[in-house]
Amino acid sequence: MSLDNNPYAKVSDRPERAFALPGQAYVDQAVFAAEQAQVFQQGWVPVARVSDVAAPGDYLSADLFGVPLVVTNVGGDLHVLSRVCRHRGLPVVEGRGSAKALTCPYHLWRYDLDGRLAAAPGMERSAVFDQASCALPRLASEVWGGWIFVNLDGQAAPLAPQLGGLADRLEAIAPHRLVTADVLTFESPWNWKVMVENFLESYHHIGPHRDTLQRSNPGLSTYEGLGSYLFTVLENPPADEAHGPFVVAAIFPLTLMFFTEGETPLGVWYELSDLAADRFTLRIHLLASPDFAAVPEFVAHYRDQVRAIHLEDVPACEGVQKGVASPFYQPGPLSHLEQSLWRFHRHLQQAMTA
Repeated sequence: MSLDNNPYAKVSDRPERAFALPGQAYVDQAVFAAEQAQVFQQGWVPVARVSDVAAPGDYLSADLFGVPLVVTNVGGDLHVLSRVCRHRGLPVVEGRGSAKALTCPYHLWRYDLDGRLAAAPGMERSAVFDQASCALPRLASEVWGGWIFVNLDGQAAPLAPQLGGLADRLEAIAPHRLVTADVLTFESPWNWKVMVENFLESYHHIGPHRDTLQRSNPGLSTYEGLGSYLFTVLENPPADEAHGPFVVAAIFPLTLMFFTEGETPLGVWYELSDLAADRFTLRIHLLASPDFAAVPEFVAHYRDQVRAIHLEDVPACEGVQKGVASPFYQPGPLSHLEQSLWRFHRHLQQAMTA
């Protein structure tokens, strides 16, 4: 994308001089296409939790920015593979389960869970068929914090060394020990960045959450505790001793996480999928200790709490998407309470102008 058409070109290098993004960033199809190529394809994005494929033989299908993938557990070694058959292109598996092999339902080409082609009926007369060269491609992946991350273009620098500060901040919470207790799904008719930005600031507690989060964790007391090119941490101190702190964090571009603190931390992971310029599917993963996740009454209560908070955000996100499409929208200056947004914008600026 040329700088003349880049809505991130004017992002300030100083947070105190930061403005919101122009409307073009949220509504322009060309901007979204450039983000797919320069942000999503080149970044680290989570596709699953380790607990989703915990046992040898487990597999989980995923579609990441339109790319069909499958995560497999091969004797405890996790693989992220293309699940597109090397014959005629049909995805070899859908959904999740446990298996000894992945068999394409079209012509029964069978693949081991590490991607190697094990059998291909009726190919003995082909002069060009080479079984060894027909493996399912394996993608670059890393496990961090209990998530399985993927880099689609295979060129990104290793993830973990870039997250040292974040790992230290979350060490007591130990997110890798949490499992998925439930998943809430919402169709979200707004640009993906509207969701990320809403997640990354608690300034709006004073508005949409005035009767909930504002009472427990006042928005005007929040602040960015840590930040780098790749991540940000938003601290949410409690209003008083009757309430507890929580921490919001993001690994750019799309990993959004929230954790309570204390002896039994809880968390959420906002997974954004099926992205288009003006919509996406949101899956909110409720994270808890295995003991808590096994208690249906607890999970139901936690689910109701998280749903209620998100439903308070929905009108604001829908309204922002409508507003930034207006010809009269002009970006305003960001508050110091929105420094994590500036950090996110800087990441996009560097990715889109590289």
